[in-house]
Amino acid sequence: MARGPGHELNRASSRDRSAILAHYETQTGYRRQRLYTIAAQYGFVSARSTRSDKGCLKTGLTTEQIEGIASLIHVTRREVKGAIMPTERAMQIAEDNGWIKPGQASPSVMNRLLRERQLSKTHQKAPAPHTEMRSLHPNHVHEVDVSVCIQYYLKGGRLGILDERDFYKNKPHNFAKVKTRLLRYVLVDHFSGSFWLKYYDTTGETQKNMYDFLREAWGRKDEEEKLPFRGVPFVMLWDAGSANVSKTMVSFFDSLGVSVPKGRPRNPRRNGAVEVTHNIIEPWFESGLRIQPATSVDELNQWAHDFSIWFQADRKHTRHGMPRTTCWLLIKEEQLRELPSEDILRDLFVSPKEERTVSGAYTISYRGNEYSLKHIEGLFRGAKVWAILKPYKWPAIEVAYREAVYEAAPVEKLPAIEGGFSRNAAIINEQYRSQPETETECAIKRMENMAYGENHSKGVVPFEGLRVYGHHADKVDATLMPRRGTPMEIDRGITETLISMTEFLKRLVGRVGSISREMNTRLREEYGESIETTKAEEIIRSIEDENWPVIRAAEDRR
Repeated sequence: MARGPGHELNRASSRDRSAILAHYETQTGYRRQRLYTIAAQYGFVSARSTRSDKGCLKTGLTTEQIEGIASLIHVTRREVKGAIMPTERAMQIAEDNGWIKPGQASPSVMNRLLRERQLSKTHQKAPAPHTEMRSLHPNHVHEVDVSVCIQYYLKGGRLGILDERDFYKNKPHNFAKVKTRLLRYVLVDHFSGSFWLKYYDTTGETQKNMYDFLREAWGRKDEEEKLPFRGVPFVMLWDAGSANVSKTMVSFFDSLGVSVPKGRPRNPRRNGAVEVTHNIIEPWFESGLRIQPATSVDELNQWAHDFSIWFQADRKHTRHGMPRTTCWLLIKEEQLRELPSEDILRDLFVSPKEERTVSGAYTISYRGNEYSLKHIEGLFRGAKVWAILKPYKWPAIEVAYREAVYEAAPVEKLPAIEGGFSRNAAIINEQYRSQPETETECAIKRMENMAYGENHSKGVVPFEGLRVYGHHADKVDATLMPRRGTPMEIDRGITETLISMTEFLKRLVGRVGSISREMNTRLREEYGESIETTKAEEIIRSIEDENWPVIRAAEDRR
């Protein structure tokens, strides 16, 4: 409806609006309510007042009740099929549990309400939104995946085909008859779409198979002029739930300088490029095995290599419009990281780092080279460090010490005719070079200066004047021994003996309890360091009877 009629409806009376709408109904074929909606878009404003219950559901259902029905449908979904519970069944459960009143809404009304709120089964099954990702250049990002090729297996020396009517999820016992499966390993370059394909007849995914596959995928290949795809990527993407995601593989990638971002398990869209390649290989290559079955895995892999050369050089990629090989050849020299030699590659997989002990010259030996570690802070003779092999830095290596990583270069050696010494070694009687002091040596110097002073000579007593002996007994307070004992009957016929003042005080405290400091001092002044046993007993008894002079003197003062 044009802009004019919208203003025409605004100026017309209620009686004239019907004639205007009837005219447009004939011209457009739209119903009156549809014409009102269009007119509103061009400025028409109805004079009717807004209903007081606008926005309220006639059923009386709240948003919480509607979402409760949706939650019943959601939590009972199948992982692959999605929501399966009928809306009517979810409403029955809600009614039985008092969530909604019986007959409050019909299933059709509930379905409409769920659609309006994007909570219906269709909305729940819709894939989650995703962000399109791009790579920067060939070999920037590689994706790898392993798929079970359940259609084919080796039987009697020939590649047989599994009958899908006998080998499917409802007949798992038939899979047990096949001892080994044919696994399809695929690696794809995200930028160009170039791929490497290889089959393994095995009981399952293993680190050995993955190592062998990556070594071939990243290395130079037969007929290189026709399939030049090779090199180590900067980023690797694969399924986070893969059995190959182990410490060994993670360490292997780290040593090669390949970053492996973490991802959510069962997220095929993350590895979309390799999933698409699987879907290419099945119809374009594996479908022909029904006509010409392979007799061995080696023969199958020869055919797969032949197919890969043709497909990547002939078929255009739907995204960039070039054959995959042509696009990969856009790679620059600095972007193509060649695979290291076989011996280095094997060490990276088996033991990418080794523990070494620092020598007195602050060096370690690794793979036939000597490395100077003088630049590492806090290092000392005998310290344990980790030597880490980095193929794209070799012969330089990385050294891990105290949770920090340092780069170390090999010590340059003189030629054999010059003795084969280190080039930076000091010449005897001509040069003098001392090693940097360790933290321990620096601390020992500070401790010796504290004890002797900066300038000390032989025979000087360390910490001279420091009190060490002669005062320990003064720290003991005899009044803190409130123990009572049983008095012993002493035979007067026994020869008089002496006991120490300390023993006497113990006996005294054991008989009378705690004594005052004044009494302690008076007894020591009067009897010295020892006292006869008979005299000691006499004094103890007089103190028990409160007849000892010090006690009486104290009472007189009070």
